[in-house]
Amino acid sequence: MSNDDLHRGSDDEARTRPSDTPNADIHAPDFPEFGELPGFTPLPDLAPLPELAPLPDLDDLLAETPSPLTDEADAALPVDALTPDGLSSEETAPTSNDTASPTVATASSQEQPAGDETPTALHTPRPESSGTRVDTEAVKRKPSVVMIVLACVATLNFGIVLFAPGLFGSSSAPSSKPSADSTAATSTDAREHAANLPARAPGYRGSATNTHSISPQWASGVATAWTLPIPEQHSALPPQMYVDGSTVYLVGPGSPEGDASQAVTVTAYDVSGEQPALLWSSTGPSASDVSSPYTPAFVSSDDSVFFRDVIIDKTTGEQTPAPWGAAFPLAYADGILVTCTPPSTCNGWTRAAGEWTTLWTTPTGQLSESGLEQHFLDYVPSQFVLSGSGEHTSALLPTRFSQRPQIIRIHTGELTTLSGSDEDSKSPSVEVASDGYLVFESVKSHGSLFDSDGTLQSTFSAPRMLLLPVVSDDGTYPSISGLKKYMTEGEAKWSSGTVELDRDNDCKLVATLSAGGSTRKTHLPEELRRYATEYCVMKPRQLRVSADGSALYIDAFTREDKSKYFIDIANGLTYTSSELNAMDKTMWVFDDMLIGMTDSGLTAFVPASS
Repeated sequence: MSNDDLHRGSDDEARTRPSDTPNADIHAPDFPEFGELPGFTPLPDLAPLPELAPLPDLDDLLAETPSPLTDEADAALPVDALTPDGLSSEETAPTSNDTASPTVATASSQEQPAGDETPTALHTPRPESSGTRVDTEAVKRKPSVVMIVLACVATLNFGIVLFAPGLFGSSSAPSSKPSADSTAATSTDAREHAANLPARAPGYRGSATNTHSISPQWASGVATAWTLPIPEQHSALPPQMYVDGSTVYLVGPGSPEGDASQAVTVTAYDVSGEQPALLWSSTGPSASDVSSPYTPAFVSSDDSVFFRDVIIDKTTGEQTPAPWGAAFPLAYADGILVTCTPPSTCNGWTRAAGEWTTLWTTPTGQLSESGLEQHFLDYVPSQFVLSGSGEHTSALLPTRFSQRPQIIRIHTGELTTLSGSDEDSKSPSVEVASDGYLVFESVKSHGSLFDSDGTLQSTFSAPRMLLLPVVSDDGTYPSISGLKKYMTEGEAKWSSGTVELDRDNDCKLVATLSAGGSTRKTHLPEELRRYATEYCVMKPRQLRVSADGSALYIDAFTREDKSKYFIDIANGLTYTSSELNAMDKTMWVFDDMLIGMTDSGLTAFVPASS
């Protein structure tokens, strides 16, 4: 029985049409009219049944309540007027909720003819309970006949239910096996934190440190520390977020006083205390589209933040128009800022006596309008653009995905194309290492390793790439040899560890720690099991595991999943919250603080036990 069946009114045609039911091909047996039953004899001479004691009370009730089945002259209405087909345009069909007249329920809740009136054709019973209206005059005349008629019809109904159950659709009895929908509903009812924790007062009370590994306290669950309403100037478009140490920057469109041109508003907060503290807020002119996505969105030096065509002083918030105009800042090292301007130009900039001047200009391949977002394999945090040190420092350029990757030496502007042994391959992925670059051809599962100058070092094959464990996103730098070892052997020593599903053990969740190589195992929580494929593969947007293997953070178990989870690995418990899942952009500030933008504003989440 569908939900639509439950909401049908008494005038629905489906009420009396077996063909409208899901099992229309099963028909009830053709029963003869009541007066034609074999062996039928007149019933008035039968003695009243002594067990029907409640019937005298019906007379009292009928004496007080006029019957709706009589007309104004107190004459009984014909039986055909009681059926839906007998309704006139001025009449309204009685409903089962009408309590003005008495009702008698049959064993199968099927409508029956009243009194000794000629019965109408057999109608399909409704699954839900309904009442049978009785001609009160007939009840007064022959109460024993009425009850015997009802008893006979009840027997017929029982036979129909017993031998033609499909006529009624789904059984109203609850099934002992939960449906898929009910199972999903139960599995998504995850708690926010461990049971029996004391009530937590708002605020952050952690150590404000970032070791690039999540705190073991996350095994207790998640709680909201504070929510910072979005400043009014950022209400039109959600601001972009940037974290530098304990400072969070919010950047969005703004309008400076007395200037109708485009502008940018920057607001800085110190989040190391119990509540966020406003450091400063400034607005300045900008010709760039503040809301346009670009990776990286921000570049930082010791004393400045570079955002599009604006230079922002970290201490005072003072904004200075940048001399590079529409170019995008890409990387900063050794006092040199690299900017790139689509379609095919990059520049190096240095500052002397407070003034920025051009160090070099280099033509490049076709540059992407969105930056480096689509280039990475996501084994290394995407903010890493630089490789090498000193005069060998280079930066990966945001070339279009259809082209071979290129790097540029930041001191000289020398351009190098990362070409491996397979020159015909297009659209390779790249990872930036501390001492070079990995270029991977996913179609052929072929990898090439380059040093930071762009010189080819070695090649390798990685046929197990799709079955590799997920690397903990700890914000640390691997070497090119570390990347190769991971892609060929599954070890990621530069991170806290890796996490995978054991295909030979019911998709059990296994965390392998980099320190010592020990493992932590737990059954895959029910909240995540429905996303696990038969191959036991997980593809989260982000994953972090604590250094001791006690706590795990997963942002979206698969592409179909939209939730975020904290998992107590030792006890196999999962924690999440609707507010946590409502975050659009997330960033780790400390080991014990995750921030993100929600409809309410900037929200900080902390371990429930902190």
